[in-house]
Amino acid sequence: MERASRTVTQVARPVLRSVLHEALESETGGEVVVKSTTVSGRIFVVERKVAWAVLNGPGVQNFSSVLIQQQLVSRDDVEQVMTECRKNGGNFCEVLVAWGLVPRDTLRDLLRGHMASHLEVLLALPDAQALFVPQPRTYSSQLTFSLEELLAPAQQHSTHPPAEREVMPNVKQSLDETLKIEGAFAACLVDAKSGMCLGSQGGTATFNIETAAAANTEVVRAKLKAMTVLGIKDRIEDILITLGEQYHIIRPLASREGLFFYVALSRATSNLAMARFRLAEIDKALQLT
Repeated sequence: MERASRTVTQVARPVLRSVLHEALESETGGEVVVKSTTVSGRIFVVERKVAWAVLNGPGVQNFSSVLIQQQLVSRDDVEQVMTECRKNGGNFCEVLVAWGLVPRDTLRDLLRGHMASHLEVLLALPDAQALFVPQPRTYSSQLTFSLEELLAPAQQHSTHPPAEREVMPNVKQSLDETLKIEGAFAACLVDAKSGMCLGSQGGTATFNIETAAAANTEVVRAKLKAMTVLGIKDRIEDILITLGEQYHIIRPLASREGLFFYVALSRATSNLAMARFRLAEIDKALQLT
């Protein structure tokens, strides 16, 4: 992208959705800057379509990491592509395609999913402030998306994010019970689509449970994708991550698809079998209405 001179014509406003629509209706295009108390982001609009959505905050994964995790490229590939882009001003995604590293259709699907998840988080921020900066740009890629392509049908006209519409009166109680499991020191309930915590308890000075949960959301997505590829028609009961000094347990809720418990335990003081049993009981007792 080649930057043109900036002219800020709008003042900061609290409604991101209306500011984004204004940007998409603009003939000029430009940048929507988003800030909240927890995260920030930018949405680039070119020719009435979204060219890029960037989310900055704890545990946020960038697109190159997604490609590496999907084993489509290596870290060395990414470094070489980035060097080429810096040298000749090319577009990261277009260079990936031109070099034959990732098929265009595959790249488009992954990019759409990545941008959609970031946009979903930004639109769900209750305290977000948004500023539209009109800015003509030249964009050397056709990998752009309409808002309809990035948002699920239920979100396109909604004025309240999913987390606000859900009423979960006993989530805190369930998390309190989770921390009573022997060895447990942090727990949270997570939205698998966005990586956002709907409630959390515990943690330490060196371990932020919300950051860990957001980062490990990709573990759940990867396992579900692997099951689909392998033709396994079953549900995940739990996923265990064993570290040198800790156990991390991911348990998708049986009662509500798309949500999961994320619990961290000390290996020295926990009984893994009992922890899994108690977490299954807490899952069964949790009621979301």
